[in-house]
Amino acid sequence: MQKYDKIYAKDASYFGHTSKQFTTLFSNLDFDSGTILDLGAGQGRDALFLAKRGYNVIALDSSKVGLDQLQERVDAENLPIEIVHTDALGYTPPQDLDAIIADRFFHEVPRTARVKLLQRMLGYLRVGGYMLIADDKSVLPNLRDTLKKEKFEVLRDKNGILFTYKP
Repeated sequence: MQKYDKIYAKDASYFGHTSKQFTTLFSNLDFDSGTILDLGAGQGRDALFLAKRGYNVIALDSSKVGLDQLQERVDAENLPIEIVHTDALGYTPPQDLDAIIADRFFHEVPRTARVKLLQRMLGYLRVGGYMLIADDKSVLPNLRDTLKKEKFEVLRDKNGILFTYKP
């Protein structure tokens, strides 16, 4: 059993509710429907928030326990969330995603794979799409540099949140 399977098995709401910063950012977007990839979705706090606002969400995580808990909520509330149980390093998302979120995700990715994974995921984001990374401040410098090299417009870069737009 992996690390998060054990954690989620003990606490069905381990990370609690979606953060106020996250809800504010996504409440002010210029699109009100579309497909959002949630990398490291876990028990689905962000995926649930987005699906309840009309977005189609792909919730990807390697924790079967967390995704099973999310699936129960999806079924009970009939929400537009596709559950994907796999490792993000080998996952190929659909083209033209409207947004990708990585909330407390990249610090769990091996240091040597972070930039390459971000670069690959950015290729699936449509022009005009959004990339949100919320993580430990120590993880952000290389990811920030990658987004700048890819000519992403930075909308917010504060308190461990990096929110960008693909022009």
